[in-house]
Amino acid sequence: MRSARSVFLGLAAALALVTAARLPAAWDSGNALDRASGTWITLADDLARGTFYRPLHDPALGYGGTRSFPLAFALHAGLVRMGVPLLPAGYALSLAAAALAVLGAFALLRRIGAPRPDALAFATLALCGFGVQHGVSAVRGDLLPVGLSALGLAAVASRPEGRGFQAAVLFALACAAEPTSLTAPAAAVAWLALRREPRRAASLALSTAALSTGVVAAADALSSGRFLEVLRACALGGAGVRDALLAPWKLGVYFVLRDPAGLVLVAAAVLALAAGWRPLVRPGRAGAEEAPLLLPALWLAASLAGAVLVLGTPGTGASHLAEVEVAAAVALGAAALASARSAAASHTARLAAPAAAAAGFVLALGTFRTDLSSSRLHEARAIARELPAGPVLSEDPLVPLAAGARPMLLDAGMLRLAGERDPGLVRGLEADIAAGRYAAVVLVQDPEAPGSEEWSANGALGADVASAIRRSCRRAGGFGRYDLYVPRERRPPGGPARPSVNAQARSPRVVAGTPPR
Repeated sequence: MRSARSVFLGLAAALALVTAARLPAAWDSGNALDRASGTWITLADDLARGTFYRPLHDPALGYGGTRSFPLAFALHAGLVRMGVPLLPAGYALSLAAAALAVLGAFALLRRIGAPRPDALAFATLALCGFGVQHGVSAVRGDLLPVGLSALGLAAVASRPEGRGFQAAVLFALACAAEPTSLTAPAAAVAWLALRREPRRAASLALSTAALSTGVVAAADALSSGRFLEVLRACALGGAGVRDALLAPWKLGVYFVLRDPAGLVLVAAAVLALAAGWRPLVRPGRAGAEEAPLLLPALWLAASLAGAVLVLGTPGTGASHLAEVEVAAAVALGAAALASARSAAASHTARLAAPAAAAAGFVLALGTFRTDLSSSRLHEARAIARELPAGPVLSEDPLVPLAAGARPMLLDAGMLRLAGERDPGLVRGLEADIAAGRYAAVVLVQDPEAPGSEEWSANGALGADVASAIRRSCRRAGGFGRYDLYVPRERRPPGGPARPSVNAQARSPRVVAGTPPR
């Protein structure tokens, strides 16, 4: 067993090192900057310019629509206001959030009795899944709430009852970054209830609920009511009964196809917890150490349930597995401590942990190689250099950002969804496209390519807008994953009917390395 522990500690260190080594190439390539990242960056850019949640449509700002909560992009905007360029600021925040997630896992493991080296090694296992690896090299809000949630759970697991309000504040901050992070306080309340501490459980639940409600109220007030208006239009992502029923299948597919290393980690944690199930069902009141598996097991179960809930809405992907991965790392570390009460759990955990670390190392190394051989940022900057003067409608906000412009479209999928509630939004966009009032349209899927019918029907902009583009525009070139379309006819004299945000002052802070056009 000592040799297995030594191998695991070495593999955990190798996982941390390869993750750190790959980050410069990942940030330079921008391969993790998907359209969701473009939305997050645009939210931060809007706030840095003084707009907290743009409306669904505004003649000067373009089209809004998002279901993102504000904490992550507000911190991002704060860095920009301090003079940090937009993209480096986002990368810095993602790195800090990943470090916070590992720190939170470490703190929780220490609270339940893990020795410092073991706690650090198992906390490092949080890096082995796609969700965390993607998050640290992207610009998104997924990792910040996970780190805050883990720190909140560590506060709950502390002996002093006065830490309850501290935990509630951390949970409310996590909610301010991502509402689905309420899975962690749910696990904490259940843990306190099972330990026969109803007063602490009720106090934590009420405090977290009150503070989280305050966050929502403050965001709505500061945005002049736009926050709740946008959420009402976009929060469910157009989910239906079929989406909810297919969510568990979708979770399994993502684990198998996108996150096999995370699957190894979660499977190892579940097996170890199953081997130590007896201590789980007999928790005591005296201290957290009496049943070290219970709180991590509840968090893992709650995070899996939360992932199923999130994946039951369209437009969600494997990046939402980050909390599951961190919870699984903590659960596996807790199981390794259970030797006094369940030798089977400890044995299973210590044998499975090296396999999870090795799988994570392979994932990070493969991502490293991909980032060295391709670059999404290079493609975005290449098409940005070819954009004609005038307003540009881009399905990916990263392209106008790379051109030093403010995107007219925040989130294409959310616009399509909002258009189902208010058809006038999409009809106005179609009319502008038909009139040739956009100098260019940038898509991530060629609507004239074979097999594009499904994208046209269910893709980001939707079938009606795709048809308007096919009728009124011609393809002017391809740049990697991007396709450039320009009007078939010249725009009518007088320019666009709606003021173009691309015509506003451009700023070199938008994407580092890209001068304003």
